[in-house]
Amino acid sequence: MAMTKDYINLLPREEKTASGGMNTGMLLLILCALLWLGVFGWQAKQAWGLKRQVTQLTLKKQELFAQLEAIQKELGLTVPAGTSPETAALIHNLLGERVLWSEVFKQFARIVPKGLWFDGLEGSTGIRAEIRIKGGAFSYLTVAEFMLAMEKSGYFEKPQLLYAQKAAVQGQDVIGFEILCGIRRASAGAR
Repeated sequence: MAMTKDYINLLPREEKTASGGMNTGMLLLILCALLWLGVFGWQAKQAWGLKRQVTQLTLKKQELFAQLEAIQKELGLTVPAGTSPETAALIHNLLGERVLWSEVFKQFARIVPKGLWFDGLEGSTGIRAEIRIKGGAFSYLTVAEFMLAMEKSGYFEKPQLLYAQKAAVQGQDVIGFEILCGIRRASAGAR
């Protein structure tokens, strides 16, 4: 049996629902707050990951700059301390245009065949870096071998034989020659 107090309600209907459980507005408010916290947490996680990447890239950049400085010192390309990056890049480009003659001589040491010698070397670094070689050999074949080795080295470009002439020096036949060829500046690292 139901008691009278169970079915008699003296309160108006609106007050009964308001004092009861949660209404829809409150539920939406809580849902929006949870959604906002989720998005905020995801963004914070992304920012933390990006900070880690920036730190790693900064360390890698410092390592690369240290390697660049070591290479520049090895090549003799020094830049004064306190120089702006733009000025340092300009200096590096200008120095990149020069020919490292020590590298030219190293290349010659590798490719000069037996029985060939130099009487004179003349280099120029105008519009085109080139070298003029005057020398002698015991045969025309030795001169041809030297020119072929120059072409194959990848360091010299388009060697041209200006002349090759047989002459007698102290009773022995020798071939005097003159060669003009370009030097590839970009392949200074080709060894």
